[in-house]
Amino acid sequence: MGQNIIKTSFSASDHTRFALQLKSELEQLEALLNTPGWGVGECTLGAELELYLTDKHHRPAHYNVDLLEKAADPLMTAEINRFNLEYNCPYTTFKGAPFSFLKQHMDDRLLSLQSLASETGINVTPIGILPTLQHGDFGLASMTDSPRYHALTDILCESRGGPFHIRIHGAESLEIDADDLTLEGANTSFQVHYRVKPDEFATWYNGIQLATIFTIAMGANSPIFLERKLWHETRVPLFKQSIDSRNLCGMNWHTPARVSFGKGYVRKSALELFRQGVSLQPVLLPDMCDTQAKEGCGPPLEALRLHQSTIWSWNRAVYDDADNGHLRVELRSLPAGPTTIDMVANAALCIGLAHALRDDLDRLMDLLPFEFAKYNFYRAAQFGVDAKILWESENGSLAEFALTDVLAKLLPKVADSLIQLGVSRQEADMLMMVIEHRLAKRQNGASWQLATLTALEKKYSASEALGRMFGLYQKQFLSGEPVSHWSVL
Repeated sequence: MGQNIIKTSFSASDHTRFALQLKSELEQLEALLNTPGWGVGECTLGAELELYLTDKHHRPAHYNVDLLEKAADPLMTAEINRFNLEYNCPYTTFKGAPFSFLKQHMDDRLLSLQSLASETGINVTPIGILPTLQHGDFGLASMTDSPRYHALTDILCESRGGPFHIRIHGAESLEIDADDLTLEGANTSFQVHYRVKPDEFATWYNGIQLATIFTIAMGANSPIFLERKLWHETRVPLFKQSIDSRNLCGMNWHTPARVSFGKGYVRKSALELFRQGVSLQPVLLPDMCDTQAKEGCGPPLEALRLHQSTIWSWNRAVYDDADNGHLRVELRSLPAGPTTIDMVANAALCIGLAHALRDDLDRLMDLLPFEFAKYNFYRAAQFGVDAKILWESENGSLAEFALTDVLAKLLPKVADSLIQLGVSRQEADMLMMVIEHRLAKRQNGASWQLATLTALEKKYSASEALGRMFGLYQKQFLSGEPVSHWSVL
C-alpha cells in the first residue's frame, strides 16, 4: 500500500503546507525532465511480491509481524492485513537473464520464509486472492498495526461518508459493504518496476498499457472471493471498489477513482501523469518531510512520491531519487502466483510485447482510442483466456476477436523484442515457451482453479472443495512447474 508515515491525523494547515510542497516539487520534476541527459542510465528491472500466510486448514493466518521478526530482512514489509506480507526483490540491469535473476531471488526468499513459517505450521503462498477467505476474516482486528494503514482507513472512510460498496458480477455475483480497508488486503500482486529513459516514457507507457490487456488475461489468478466465482482477475474490481472514497452524491463532476486504468494515452511526458495525480486526486496523507538530497541522488520529492503512492493506477509512473533521479513504469495489474516462472513470464510478455508494438504504436492508438483500450482491459480481467476484445480487422475497422487469437499473431515478435532490449536468446525463448504453452492449453491460474473446483464440488461441500482446491494449488506451486502443466482432476 505504499510509503510509511509517522502521523495518523492531519490538520488544515498540514494540507495547506503539503499542497504548496506538491506544487514546488512538480516544478522541480518539470525542470529535471527539461534537463538534457537527466534520468538516462542503464535500464533496470525490479519487483515486489505480495504473499499469503495460511494455516494447516488453508485459512488465513495472522502471522506477518512474527514472520518478519524471524526473517529480519529489510527487503520485507507487512501488508495491510495480518495474513499478508511483501518481499521487495533486488533490482538488476535489463540484460542477459534479468527475469531469471528475479526468479532466483524470489525462489530463495520463498524457501527461507517457508522454512521459518513451518516451525509454527504456517504456509507461504503466492496467489492473487486466497479462495478460502470468509467474511469474518476482515475488519480492524485483521489489519496490521501501522500508522499508514490506520490513517488511510480513517481518511478514506471519512471522505466516503459511509461504507464501501462492493458490487461484482461475474459467473456469480457478490454484493457486500465494508467499514474499513481490509477487503483491499485480499488482493496480492506481483508488481514489476521497469526503468525507462525520460524521453521514451510516453512510448513505453502507452505500449505497456496495450500489452497489459493481453498480460492480465493470460496471467489471471484471482477467480474466487468469499466463496463466489467472480472475474478471472477479481483483484481488478475488488481493489477499485474497496478503497473508493468518492462520495458522488450531489457532485456536479466526479473525480476519477484512485484505482484505474487511466484517463488517456500519454502524449509526451511522464509529467502529465504526475500533474493529473495532483490536480484530480485529493491529498490523503499530507505528512511533511524535509529530507535533503543524498550524494549521488536526485531531489527527494518526498511529497510528490507520497501522494503518488496513494494513487493506484494499474500502470503507474514512478520517480525515484536513486542514481541522480530516474523514472520507472510500475506494472501493478499482475497477480501473485501461480509460480515464480509464471510470474516472470508474465512480466516478460508485457515488456516484450510493449516493445514489439512500438513501431506501430501511433497507428494503433488512433485505431483503438483510449476508451476502447480501457474496455479491453476490463474484459480481459473479467474473462481471462476466454475474453473477447476489440482489435483491428483486415479492413482496418474495429471488430471483436478472441483475445487468444489476437495474441497468437503478436506473440512471435515478443522474443525478438526482448533480445533487442538486451535479454539473451536463451532467456527470451524459455519465457515465451511458457506463454506459448499456456496459450495452447488455454490454462492459467484462474482457469485451473475454476476447473479444479468444479470437479471437487461434485464430491464435497463448497467450503471443503475450496480448501482442497487450495491444498492442491499449494502442492503444484511447490513443484515449480508452470501452471499450464498442472493437471486438473
